[in-house]
Amino acid sequence: MNCRRTVGFLLMIGLALCGCSGIQSPSNAAWIAQPEFVEVDNHLLTARITPQKGEYPYYAFFLLTLTNKSSADLIVDWNASRYLFNGRPQGVLVFEGIDPAAVKNARVPSETVAPGAVFTLEIMPMRLIAWSPIKENTAGDRSISAGMLPVGENGIHLAVRHENGHITIPLSVRIFREGSP
Repeated sequence: MNCRRTVGFLLMIGLALCGCSGIQSPSNAAWIAQPEFVEVDNHLLTARITPQKGEYPYYAFFLLTLTNKSSADLIVDWNASRYLFNGRPQGVLVFEGIDPAAVKNARVPSETVAPGAVFTLEIMPMRLIAWSPIKENTAGDRSISAGMLPVGENGIHLAVRHENGHITIPLSVRIFREGSP
């Protein structure tokens, strides 16, 4: 019986020490993105992603800015665009107001960007989000909640169609916590 108490006591001390060990949680770390944004600029378009924290202490989504420099429409193909983690595709991208059924069936409507127009949208990896239950959906409430972009190379593989074909644009930044390599 005394052995059980001793083991229990030692276990409690060990847990207390682990709790005070300084292991960083997302909320007590300084999150850094390098570079602060990444941009591709060519004769058709300028595409930029900027990692954003929003209301979170960590990076949770990207602000995509797409400027159409051509004389024809550009079409963003969300069904072919992907989240990139450490250079590898890791699933689709989502945004506020997206229909979960459209995502599931790969039928997310494309976005048309007219000549000379600037398109901006907050996008996030679907694999890192939480959907709000239908019963909680009310006007003004968010239907998705962004998750934490992990330490490493994070970005997007943007698929864009134009009158002469299509292009894919990889854009990535490195996210890390202060003090980590």
